[in-house]
Order: sequence, then C-alpha cells, then structure tokens
Amino acid sequence: MRNLKNMRAALMSGLQIVTILAIVILAACAPQGSQSSPELAAMSDRFSQALNSGDLDTLMAMYTSDCRVLPPNAPMEQGTAAARAEFGKMVDAGMTIDLGTLEATVAGDIGYRVGTYSLFGPDGSPVDSGKFIDVWRKTAAGWQTSNDMWSSDLPADAGKTYVSITHEVKDKDVWLAAWTGPDSRKQMFAEHGAGEIKVFASPDDPKRVGLLVEVLDMDALGGWLNSPDSASAKAEDGVIGSTVRVMTEVK
Repeated sequence: MRNLKNMRAALMSGLQIVTILAIVILAACAPQGSQSSPELAAMSDRFSQALNSGDLDTLMAMYTSDCRVLPPNAPMEQGTAAARAEFGKMVDAGMTIDLGTLEATVAGDIGYRVGTYSLFGPDGSPVDSGKFIDVWRKTAAGWQTSNDMWSSDLPADAGKTYVSITHEVKDKDVWLAAWTGPDSRKQMFAEHGAGEIKVFASPDDPKRVGLLVEVLDMDALGGWLNSPDSASAKAEDGVIGSTVRVMTEVK
C-alpha cells in the first residue's frame, strides 16, 4: 500500500512539473507586443461595402491567394477561387451583410479579429446572425485574411421554409443553362423572396427537373410565380406548364 501511495505521489509530482512546463512554454510562445488595431477593425466596413455592392474583386483583394474559408455546415476550402464562390452565392442571392468587430489585435505581421455578423435577404429582412473569427497577415498588398471562419447563432434550419418545384422541360440542357452564371434564374428568384436554391435533374427521365427553394418571403415568391414575368421566364426556359408541381414543407 505504501508503494502505491509513493507511486501516486510521484505521478502527481510529475504531472505538476509537466503542467508548469506547459505554462512556461505557452507564455514564451505568446505574441509579444500585441496591440489593438483600429486598421483591422475598420476592415468590417470595407468587407460589408464590397459584399453589399456585389464587388467580388475588391472583396477578394482582402484575401491571400492561399486563404482558407471555413463556412458553417460545409468543408474547409482553400484559395481565392473558393472564397469567391462562397461569397458569390450570397451576392447572387441578393443578400447583404452587417459586420461588427468586438476585438482586433495585431502582433507584428499577424493579426486576428473576433466579431459578429447579421445577414439580410433581398428585401432587407433578417436571414441569419452569428459570429466570426479571422486571421490576417500583413503582405506586400497590405493586411489580408489568411483564414476566415464563421458560424450561425441560429439552430439548424431555424425559421426556414422550403418549397419543392418539379416539372418537365422541352430541353434539359437549355433549362439547366438558365440556372448557372451571375444572371441566372437564382438571381431572379432571390429578388422575389427566395434564398438558397438547389437544382435537380432526374437520372431516368431526360425531361424531368426540379428545384428545392428556401423561402424567405412566401407571399412575394408565390405572387411572382403566378405573374406574367414568371410565365415569360418559364416559356423562355422551355418549362412545360401543365407538368409543374409545387409542394410546401410540412412542419
């Protein structure tokens, strides 16, 4: 029993020594001379202005070429092409953002920010809110983001409503082409109460296609789907009107 007590005492002593050493090492590695940075804090306004105006070129100039973006509910991706695609989805959906910086600190050529965001739909209604943390490097181009992570404060699918739309088309390739690019039908839907849209095509029926639409404003979307403008778009895309089926989410 005495040997067991001695072993425990030795073990606890060893753990205490390891803990003390870890604290010393972490203290030695902590950034020296870190200070608050109004310059990094001001990047929130610059980011918001670029995104809200759809200026992806200015937005991407704020990121390093090897940047990492870590969006919620999605894999981490690297490079400005990935960042452009991620924020391009927000621009295509007609969304705007408001950022607030809680902390902006730099130490030499490295900095970080912690803050909050609010995301709004095309009609100005709140869509999401959450927090972010990003890491910055001072490069030849100035301060640029090297790592960008954000997450929602809302539970998954909180307050969201989805609509499923299926129909047949005269030419699937023509219809699919209408749903790609900066001026695609996604932008048109975003202007009339829609959020994220997923596009589907049947593997068995060359004419059967469908959409899963996140609805931000049911009245606006429903009204537009029954409008002459919508009818014109359907005709242009080769939608066979008699085959259209709409289903709303049951909660």
